Amino acid sequence: MEKRIILIVGSEGLIGKYLLKYFSKKKNVKTLKIDKKNNIDISDKNSLKKFLSKNKNINYIVNAGGKNDHIVKKNSKKSFEDDSILYDYITQNVIGPKNIIELSNKYCSQLKSIIHFSSLYGKRSPYHPLYGNKKKSLSYCISKHAMEGLTSYYAALLAPKKIRINNIRVGGIKNKQPKKFINNFLKKTPIKKMVDIKNLANAVDFLCSDKSQYIVGENLSLDGGYNLW
Repeated sequence: MEKRIILIVGSEGLIGKYLLKYFSKKKNVKTLKIDKKNNIDISDKNSLKKFLSKNKNINYIVNAGGKNDHIVKKNSKKSFEDDSILYDYITQNVIGPKNIIELSNKYCSQLKSIIHFSSLYGKRSPYHPLYGNKKKSLSYCISKHAMEGLTSYYAALLAPKKIRINNIRVGGIKNKQPKKFINNFLKKTPIKKMVDIKNLANAVDFLCSDKSQYIVGENLSLDGGYNLW
């Protein structure tokens, strides 16, 4: 079996940590990792360029990073978010992934696939009553819509070079949420279960392999059917 070299971006986050653990148990897989917390911010082209130019043999990149503290308390003085918040989300969730695509395309000659993580709200509006006295960040939702557009654009552009770019549209990862929230969320989820991170890892593994070589520019929904209703 051919060895796979997989870069995990956002290796200190919930998803990134689990993916590192998951792939460490796989034979013929070498993992690399970067994270904003300790070394590289993907929105900084110079630091990302330096890393990728030294790791030109990467085959797969899984971007599990980005800004995701996306539930905010309502502010009685403000009806909407400041523009500065939107700029921050766009920087982390759109410009960062754009840098990954462009720089890996330039420096990683053995690159086969890039996987980003979108969201339920990269396709549609949040169901606002679900969040009670809080609300989903408008800027978060806009950034995920933009990420899906970014993926479509570059997937079509780079497909002739046999570089596949796809999103996983994740919804409701089980992660110690309040019981009330989970119950309300599951009312809108046909399968009546939150996403198990193990299922997420299986989807990533599939996209990080030649088994998915004909999947290009897709937004794979891993949401238990949430977007059906």
